Amino acid sequence: MASINELIIPQWEIDNIMQQKKIVNFNHAIWSKKQFNQPEPAWLKLALPVFDENQLPITHLKLQWQYRPARRAELIPEMNFMAMYKNRRLFAVDQGQNISHHNAFTDVLPTPPTRIEGCHYHLLHEKHNQETGYPIEKKIEKTDDFFFFSEYFLEQFNCSYTGKIPHPIYSNNGQMELSL
Repeated sequence: MASINELIIPQWEIDNIMQQKKIVNFNHAIWSKKQFNQPEPAWLKLALPVFDENQLPITHLKLQWQYRPARRAELIPEMNFMAMYKNRRLFAVDQGQNISHHNAFTDVLPTPPTRIEGCHYHLLHEKHNQETGYPIEKKIEKTDDFFFFSEYFLEQFNCSYTGKIPHPIYSNNGQMELSL
């Protein structure tokens, strides 16, 4: 059986999805545990369909957001925001403290740096069938600001939304954040 990484999505299709206006409905959205056998605090996930401007679901496209509360008082929560297309990560925003990303290829457009330190976003490129990372150009006040990263993701992914974005800690996931 072929690996999902062997699926090559044409660049025109990637570009079309990135540029297309999209809508996500957060009404009734609920965070759940990513896996049931995880130690606490567990990774939480939110998976939602994505709609076009006519309120029709975009085939094979969904949002998958993940959040893990801080494991110790001196740490910050971990979170990432992904757009999955045909089970491939098409676009993602990675928040993180002291993380780095190395780009194996820089001969794609837009041209990425060879290395990124800290928060960044990813784009899938057909040319090498890999993602490349780019720095977040917007000023980040706090690297643990869930709403900053979720809204940045939606803005960059050309996605508007209805309803209120549910915070993973203040929704009904049964898990509490460590107080810092």
